[in-house]
Amino acid sequence: MQPSGHLNEAQQRRLGVTCQYIDKLLGDVEQILHEAASKSPFRRHVVNVTPAQTRVLEDYIRRIREQLLRALAWQDLDPEPPDIPATRAILSHLAFIDIAIEELKPSYMRGSGTVLENAESELNGVAHELRSVVQGMERYIRQEFGANLESRLKQLEDAGHDVRLIQKIEEIVTRHGLVEFRPRIASFASRLAENHLEVALFGRVNSGKSSLLNALLGTDVLPVGVNPITAVPTKLRYGSELRAGVAFGSGRDETVAIDEFRNLVTEEGNPGNERNVMRAVVEVPSPRLRQGIVLVDTPGLGSLARRGAAETMAYLPACDLALVLIDAGAALNEEDLGTLRLLCESGIPVLLLLSKADLLREEDLHRVAAYIESQIKQNLELKVEVHAVSALPGHSALLDRFFERELLPRFEEARSLRESSVARKIGALRESVISALQTSLDQVHRRRTSMAEKDADGIEARLRQVSGRIGKQRTLLDRSFLELAERPEVVVESLADAITKQIQSKSFGEMESAWLSQCANDLVQERVDRLLADARSAARDTVETLETIGLEMDRSDVPSLDDAESFFRDAPRFELGDAPEEIHPGRWRWLGRNIVHASIKGTLARSIGPLLTEKLHRYGQALRLWNEQMSRKHGMMVNSYADAYRAQLNRIRGTAGNSANHDEIERDLGLLTHWQATVTRDEVKPRT
Repeated sequence: MQPSGHLNEAQQRRLGVTCQYIDKLLGDVEQILHEAASKSPFRRHVVNVTPAQTRVLEDYIRRIREQLLRALAWQDLDPEPPDIPATRAILSHLAFIDIAIEELKPSYMRGSGTVLENAESELNGVAHELRSVVQGMERYIRQEFGANLESRLKQLEDAGHDVRLIQKIEEIVTRHGLVEFRPRIASFASRLAENHLEVALFGRVNSGKSSLLNALLGTDVLPVGVNPITAVPTKLRYGSELRAGVAFGSGRDETVAIDEFRNLVTEEGNPGNERNVMRAVVEVPSPRLRQGIVLVDTPGLGSLARRGAAETMAYLPACDLALVLIDAGAALNEEDLGTLRLLCESGIPVLLLLSKADLLREEDLHRVAAYIESQIKQNLELKVEVHAVSALPGHSALLDRFFERELLPRFEEARSLRESSVARKIGALRESVISALQTSLDQVHRRRTSMAEKDADGIEARLRQVSGRIGKQRTLLDRSFLELAERPEVVVESLADAITKQIQSKSFGEMESAWLSQCANDLVQERVDRLLADARSAARDTVETLETIGLEMDRSDVPSLDDAESFFRDAPRFELGDAPEEIHPGRWRWLGRNIVHASIKGTLARSIGPLLTEKLHRYGQALRLWNEQMSRKHGMMVNSYADAYRAQLNRIRGTAGNSANHDEIERDLGLLTHWQATVTRDEVKPRT
């Protein structure tokens, strides 16, 4: 028998839903009452209610909610507990905001009429400015809610880093809502946490790189005695146990067994890199890696080493030190000299290793080393020191001596240089935060600033253009990479042109498959080189514009070209693999150019066409993934400065929106202004 006044299940559900709906409407009323305090530029209501009247209305709202709870209790119903994490709901809203921002771009806006050319760049900039702030909010939720910036700085302090200034800056920017500085602080924390020295090994095929790395680490993880895939760089870093991870051109990362790893990075196990492996990372429990040395077994530069640095910069790893291996049993050649020149022009410190030193007697070693040093001096005007090494167990003393005398000291030096560089940038950040606080203080006192409103508007427009160029460049590269991937006939046409010229110049023989493959590789790479050169030039222009704007605003935190250049490293390289068949010119030399060209083109389409189509498709996927990652990092760097400049402009205009507490601003301003003196006093203060 049901108790008196008991409702059935459907009626109870109706009661609960109605109470929930009433509570939602009450929440809307609360929002209306407090709309006057909202920073939204799109407020809908004129709040004609006094603060005293608001308090009375809020009391009524509280009473209504109490009554709702009693109505639910009458049927022994409890409100459903919250089950949606706030962060998930916020991220969902940000995703919809991101879609709305995307539809502001000119390609979508054209549905409402033609977008004028002089407005297109700034419209792109508007979209990318908005997206930058939204992405900053998203990163904050995804990253800092798990391991917030404050705790990361505390970990650095525990590790022995002097982070007092950056901790104080983080505290101040949080207190005053200066969110535009948070990405820069996070990047400094990440840089300080990078306690490693990345050492890349370069050398010709069979120069002994893999054997040397195995001997140095006391492992056999790298395959030797087989032809490695030239397009796959492999990083060796410390790990508590031996394991390997591989990144594919599709964007998929996978942990693999060591035997599978060896198959993936050799021509024997993965012919022509048919599985589209882009890079591999192996964790090795070697004491020599424990402190933070990371070794990189690089692809051989091959024909790239004979070109200029500007063309090949993108294919170099972003390393701290390069080791170039010269085979003691082979003469110094153009590829070795090209590799050395390229590394030095790229600003990468170089050490020269004479590998397989066990092949020579002691006196011969000194003679060969002196000869190599003199040849490099003569050809490149570089002074280098040659270090003899060997992978054989009986000659391990050579390798031990090199590690102890050369690599370890450079590791300590790299850490010191890294900390000095970060300290300089933190000092510049301090000056910028001081400027932001001073501007906020000026607004509290309604002081006029030296920057005219029209100057601020002009800078704002230039910042929009900078943001727009980044997004436009990403789109241009993506389209170009897609076209390269889906139009193999363009490469076939260029290859036919090259072969036709060679036949008609009479300097021809049998067109061996290796020659055809290398020619195709060069043609594809030259095309990609031109695209990357344009992208690098656009990035330099962007950074220079930001630097000019920063100096006009009397900012000390301005970007440098070095900040952007590293993003263009580690671009994927194209490798066709061996062509299926050779080309025999035969009697073609007696025919006219058009007939020869058509015959060559038809032969190429049949012989390498299918392989080229497959390889270009995979290469295009890898390039587009690399472009996405590179553009994101580049955009984050540029926006970290541009957002700070925009926020400063808003403070100058008095539209920053964050509440300003006069006493807090003055206290924090004085603390940062006199930071060095404050720190000095704290350091000499006697401990109690």
